[in-house]
Amino acid sequence: MKKAGLFLAFVFIISQFGCSPQSSSNFELYLTDAPAPNLQNFYITLEAIYLRSEDRQSWTDNILTEPKRIDLLPLRGREERLAVLNLPEGTYSGLKLVISRVEIITTERTFTIDMAPAITVALPCHFTIAKDTTTKLTLDFDAERSHSWTGSGYIFNPYITVKNIVQHR
Repeated sequence: MKKAGLFLAFVFIISQFGCSPQSSSNFELYLTDAPAPNLQNFYITLEAIYLRSEDRQSWTDNILTEPKRIDLLPLRGREERLAVLNLPEGTYSGLKLVISRVEIITTERTFTIDMAPAITVALPCHFTIAKDTTTKLTLDFDAERSHSWTGSGYIFNPYITVKNIVQHR
């Protein structure tokens, strides 16, 4: 019993301090995905991400330094960091993802969907950036629910939810 308690204490300490690099940022954005059978890859290209500041009643500048091409399928059961940055303290009420391209790869072929203009997905999410606190926001981009087969190709309709928002010191 004593060993189990020590082990749990060790796991807690490692999970809180040992597994994440020290950073002076106060906001981290991650992406994950639910399983999608019958697909080999499901790439999306994120052109931009914007956050809505309630205090300023405006959207931030693009928080990506360059477009990101992400394969959603390897994110099943894990997260990929999209951005780490310092935001002004205050309340935020949403984010927008701008998606310009989708590539769906099956065992038979590759289907490419170029968006012109790019699709903008707005997600409501409320969080506060406070002094000496880091906010981690994780999005679940569900590849399986984001596409449908037409008989000759795929239709893309992004299905994204806010998985969680966690604050820690």
